[in-house]
Amino acid sequence: QWTFAAAAGTIVSGAVAERAQLLAYLAYTFILTAVIYPIIVHWCWSEAGWLSTKNGHLDSGGNFTSDAVLDGVIDFAGSGVVHLTGGTAGFFGALIIGPRHGRFEVVYDGSKPPRRGRPLQLPGHAPVLQALGTFILWLGWDGFNAGSP
Repeated sequence: QWTFAAAAGTIVSGAVAERAQLLAYLAYTFILTAVIYPIIVHWCWSEAGWLSTKNGHLDSGGNFTSDAVLDGVIDFAGSGVVHLTGGTAGFFGALIIGPRHGRFEVVYDGSKPPRRGRPLQLPGHAPVLQALGTFILWLGWDGFNAGSP
């Protein structure tokens, strides 16, 4: 389970790349994996979870009646919980931090602070390092999914 929690944290790292300080990233990754992720996992995977398809009881006729919201959530191999948690945390992290430096033209029109103007095109980085990162990510993804149940 710790690898799924860590995967949720790595989704956040892509959303706040180049904008978060290392200690801030480590702090919210710890909170995400130690507090937030286990709560969401309990909601979806526990028999008592309010989003779990296992949450229910047998009625007098022997039929299963779901007590979950909208009859529960079917989560294939944990991908829904991981991506919901990581994506939501990444969205709010990027919303709080703001855009990358140099992403928007800065307009000085007397307003305090200066406002954002039109978006600027960010220059590309080293294609060799991009390809290397892609292969490393692919290798890690292959190993991660081969070890998943």
